Amino acid sequence: MNPIIARLIRVYEAFNALNVRTAEIFIQKSAGPPNVDRGVADLEYEVLFNGVVSQTGRSGNNGRIVVRVLPGANTVLRVMGSEYQISISTDPFDAANTNTGRKERLRYLGYQIGRDGAQGNGVDNAAQSFEYERSILDFQGDHSLTTDADPATVEADLQNDAGA
Repeated sequence: MNPIIARLIRVYEAFNALNVRTAEIFIQKSAGPPNVDRGVADLEYEVLFNGVVSQTGRSGNNGRIVVRVLPGANTVLRVMGSEYQISISTDPFDAANTNTGRKERLRYLGYQIGRDGAQGNGVDNAAQSFEYERSILDFQGDHSLTTDADPATVEADLQNDAGA
């Protein structure tokens, strides 16, 4: 699939532009917000579109890697000897007051919640699991909240950090 081309007015030097979405990936020593000093700096990486290297570089001081994601392309990030499929979803999260919604937000923010669920990503409507409780405790600790593993106590913070 070809990227969408937007036509700009002639006064611009390059008056054709490609609309390319980007995903910010943070390689960190442990889960948490990217503004905390956990990032792994200076990692070599490469990004492949449909098997062809299209981007190379090194992670920033906070572990940040900006990956260009073309619509319809198979995008893979290679870093630290591993490969990661990168895609962008525009699907809304479930409600923040549901287990599925909280898990989606925790996963989005980088907290490990296990391998349960239909997609093996830990996101399901199960009320409890060791990984889910651990991710809530980690989130609470990172946000200076009472560490009680109670999912209801993190709803507002999850909504603020991960969005609606």
